[in-house]
Formats: sequence, structure tokens, C-alpha cells
Amino acid sequence: MNSAATNTLKHAAIGAAVSLVTFFLPFSPVIGGGVAGYLHGSDRTEGAKVGGLSGLLAAVPGAVLVTLVASIFVIVGPGQRSALLVAFAVFLVALLFTVVYGGVLGAAGGFVGAVLNEEFDGPVGTDPTRLRGDAQGSDSDPDSELTEFDEPVEESTST
Repeated sequence: MNSAATNTLKHAAIGAAVSLVTFFLPFSPVIGGGVAGYLHGSDRTEGAKVGGLSGLLAAVPGAVLVTLVASIFVIVGPGQRSALLVAFAVFLVALLFTVVYGGVLGAAGGFVGAVLNEEFDGPVGTDPTRLRGDAQGSDSDPDSELTEFDEPVEESTST
């Protein structure tokens, strides 16, 4: 497995963990997908892909949880003959719903996360001409000159 695929899975797993931790919030797959997309980088398409994968990974525990809760009502309720079949059907329906819900919202969050990565990270390096303080590119030391904050202020004398 190459490094890009490893990073994709790692970021998607982190996003899925965030989705699971924030499950009590509405639209938690958007939050997890956003984290995954932000971590993955500024490419919006890749951000949406990793966010969608994050939502899909978070959907499986969600479906299992829904099935466990629904199974309690099926097993305790009348007609215990087909309880296993009903529990399996509930699991499939819950899995389908959570996959669509998590995948779509996770992809939307991943897209937004990639946009935020592009907006806030920007270039990591500082332009050397900005460090020098001039546009000509002289070789002066930036610390040897006064900056706009160090310039002496002329005091006016009024009597």
C-alpha cells in the first residue's frame, strides 16, 4: 500500500472517530468528514472522497448500534419465531440508511474541510523579500533596520 492510500485511510479513520465521538450532535458526519478533509489537504475532490470514506467507516458502528437497540424490542416483543430474521432486516435497513447518511454528509464535510485547509494553511514558507523588508531583494539583514513599529515618534512640543 502506498503512502497516499495510507494517509487516506488514516485521515478517514480519524474523521470516523470524530464522527463517532460527536454522534450526539446533529449531522456529526459533516464534522468528521470536515476533519478528515482538512487533514488530507487542500484538494477539494480528494477532500470529498476522504470525507465520504470517513462517513462510511462511521456508518458501520452506527448500524450495529441501531440494530442492537431495535433487537431488544424485537426479541422482547411478540412473535419470537422470526426475531433473528427481523433483526437482520433491521440491520440491513439501518446500514443502508447510515451509509447514505454518513457518506453524503461526510463527503460534504470533506469538501468544506479541504476548502478550509486551503484558506487557513496557505503557503507555509515566508517570502524572502518580505523578510528583507524590500522588493528589490537587497542582502540587508532584516534585524539591522528599524521596522515600522520601531521607528522613533517625533514628539510635538506645545506650550
